[in-house]
Amino acid sequence: MPAPMQSASSPLDQLADIHLPDGVSWWPLAPGWWILLALFILLVIGFLIWRSRKARNNYRLIAQQELVRIYNDYQSSQNSAAYLQALSLLLRRTALTAYPHSFNASIKGSYWLLWLDSVCPETQGAFSGEPGKALLIGPYQKNPQVDVDGLQQLSAQWIRLHRNHHQKIIFSKPNKQEAANV
Repeated sequence: MPAPMQSASSPLDQLADIHLPDGVSWWPLAPGWWILLALFILLVIGFLIWRSRKARNNYRLIAQQELVRIYNDYQSSQNSAAYLQALSLLLRRTALTAYPHSFNASIKGSYWLLWLDSVCPETQGAFSGEPGKALLIGPYQKNPQVDVDGLQQLSAQWIRLHRNHHQKIIFSKPNKQEAANV
């Protein structure tokens, strides 16, 4: 019996090799990655805004700490004239920091008290009233009679709530009649 004939080529040899699909490309991104990227960018922007605001208002924290120190010095010495001098200086330094380009450091008397009230509407004119007037005459008296606790609370409120130059409150100079009424 003759040997079977072997074909020169097998049908399997005619098949093409297996080709793997191309690797998954990282671009374009899937929608989930776009959402995650957008959230990350918003988080970074929010952090930068928060940090900027915190840095712009850091002077308030320093002024509040200084106010507490001044009050503690008063409680130990009971020297109200020294308290009023230190408080007046602190309020002026805080005002210079809050309004570095527009605050006139030479402002005096009733104009100074009106200015304090104008940049902090929450004080409701208290600096122009009895507590604030102690800042004008008290530092020059030997033993001024002043409500130190009330002035301390008013000053703490002013430091915490006054508008600074970033908050766009512009002080208009009062006329002579308003200044005379103070």
